[in-house]
Amino acid sequence: MDGADGVRTGPGGNRVINNLRALADAVGMGPTAGDGRDLLVRQRDVEGPLHLDRVSADRLELVHVDAAGIVAVRSCVIEELVLDHCSADAILVTNSRIGRLTVRNAPVNCEISITESTASVIDVHSCGPLKVTNVRVGESMQIAAVRGGVRLKGLRTAALAMRSQATSGRRGRPDVHLEHVRVTESLVFDDLWLASLTLRDIDATSVELRRVRLDSPLTGIGVHCSDFLRINGMVVPGEAGCLEESEVQGVIEVKGVRRIVAAVPRQRPTGAAARTAPGPTPPAGSTPPPEPLELTLRSSTVRRVRVTAEDDAPLVVGLDNSVVTEALSMPSGPARFRLAGDSTVQEVDLGSAVFRRSSQVNGFLERVFTRVTANSLEAVRTTLARQRRTAEADELYYRIRQREAAQTPWLRRWVGHGLLGGVFGWGVRARNPARALVCGILATAVALRLSGAPPGLGSQRLTDLSAAGKSLVFACALWLNVGVGAPSEAKTYDWTAMAVCFTIGGIIFTTLTVGIVIRKLVR
Repeated sequence: MDGADGVRTGPGGNRVINNLRALADAVGMGPTAGDGRDLLVRQRDVEGPLHLDRVSADRLELVHVDAAGIVAVRSCVIEELVLDHCSADAILVTNSRIGRLTVRNAPVNCEISITESTASVIDVHSCGPLKVTNVRVGESMQIAAVRGGVRLKGLRTAALAMRSQATSGRRGRPDVHLEHVRVTESLVFDDLWLASLTLRDIDATSVELRRVRLDSPLTGIGVHCSDFLRINGMVVPGEAGCLEESEVQGVIEVKGVRRIVAAVPRQRPTGAAARTAPGPTPPAGSTPPPEPLELTLRSSTVRRVRVTAEDDAPLVVGLDNSVVTEALSMPSGPARFRLAGDSTVQEVDLGSAVFRRSSQVNGFLERVFTRVTANSLEAVRTTLARQRRTAEADELYYRIRQREAAQTPWLRRWVGHGLLGGVFGWGVRARNPARALVCGILATAVALRLSGAPPGLGSQRLTDLSAAGKSLVFACALWLNVGVGAPSEAKTYDWTAMAVCFTIGGIIFTTLTVGIVIRKLVR
């Protein structure tokens, strides 16, 4: 029940303090020490837990206070609350309104929990496990010298920064988990060595990871950035990580991601084993080329992706069922992109590359992408079309259709790859139907010459150039529907039917060739 001196008995028989006078009296400072709105408690021991409930103050500072239990701040209104070197089983701040909350140098085994509260600024430095749930911060929250696991859920703040690593060794590497966090400005992770980093349902203007080392791949689900996401100098033991169902309305910039591989000392054989060891001894210091790291964007939407890799740390950014609404920048160093699933890219930074020959196309695609796929070809073709480089875009379109046809069953492959592509050029290559027409004319002339029909073409000797020329002219007349100059022996019904067939083929090839050429000229 409530006491007249500002102390009441809570559940379990614990004393609950309601004002500064009662707090000063409880720690042995005398009640008069808490007459004002400010109180400094320094180097005091409290027998039992310290519960503050509905305390109102301008400034309350607890320095080197040891409590035999928990330190709880409930339903309090305090302009500035400082907890420095406080030793307790746990520090709990709940359902309170704090102007500036500072927690420093708490023991590693002391869990700090801040729930259902509001504050202007929260500063946590060199503390153990931290749990923040459903807290609103008006200005900024900073976590420095991380010494324990961090779990933030339902946090709303203008800026959030997690900096510095205070511990070393595997036991000191904390897990950091952020869920349902809204940051109106920047979210920064700087100079950390973590066991794991999980970002789930994050909404921020920008997200930065600088010099962050992880013992497990980065996990991001539902990360939304209205400006940019930047990963610089991240170190991981295996895969770089994955961002799923995320959206970045600005640039994703990945730079200097490295893999740490533990060095395994080479055991050199001795004695008889050394004399019977097969093969030459490799030179000292020789190592196989490193496998590339991969950062995957799965089912995500980004505006632009920029990747830079160091010479000894190749990097692959995979796009799996993702959309790039603006462009993929030209990767720098041994970095490449991987397009998988139904990923689409509006534009690729082409630099000064040209695409007039197959070698140029393959060289560029192998430089930018892990392998040549229909998605990578379509991305480059779309970029060329946007830049009105129509001739090169047609070359890419032809390669895309040929590649698609080559992956169909044998009958459709023969029709698509051989006839529509090889003969008709998919309607974009004029040289294919023109080449087919010329080959048809030459084959017809040779057949006419070898068969000796019709007799009116001249001598039957194969070496007669004049007769061979007449056969060639007659073949041209058949294919091009000239209709004049044919010998009288070729005016029968059989010859007329054959001429009609040749003419149909000639019209198809001629019309297609002329149409492709006119299309190129008009564009």
